[in-house]
Amino acid sequence: MFRLKDRRGFFLAEETLKMVLALIGIAVLIYFLTSLYLADKDSDDLEFAQASLEHLTEQVGLKIEEVEIYNPDGWVILTWPRNIERGPLGGAVAEGMPKSCFNLNWENCICICKDKYFSDLDKDCDKMGYCLENRDEFSIGGSGIEIEEPSIKLNIDYESKLISRVG
Repeated sequence: MFRLKDRRGFFLAEETLKMVLALIGIAVLIYFLTSLYLADKDSDDLEFAQASLEHLTEQVGLKIEEVEIYNPDGWVILTWPRNIERGPLGGAVAEGMPKSCFNLNWENCICICKDKYFSDLDKDCDKMGYCLENRDEFSIGGSGIEIEEPSIKLNIDYESKLISRVG
């Protein structure tokens, strides 16, 4: 009779171990599938950001005064240099410019970046963003323009070289 109890205890421990391993396997599978989905979503958002920024710069080149931007929701449109200081030789030095702009020696750039908290915008643009050279030297006031669902309208003032949100 004593042996029968040991067998039941061993059987219970063996089944518990199988269940724990199965749960760990399911958790790893869920993590992998979620990571795969989010990576694909980020890739799509980056493509939307690139298309939106290229559309904006094309419209500026065509002297269109009002432009509508649709995607990606929650991203921010910014221009650099944001804070300009004078260097030791009198030249302008842009503080906090994204490396993608700085490394290409662009004095001005316009970017669309993923940043929901308006914190380190230059670093966020390097991680998840797209930038183009801002040859027309337009600026966006404040901390940028957030793209909201379903779309935003931007007013382009060619006289003052300012891009602002309509409404």
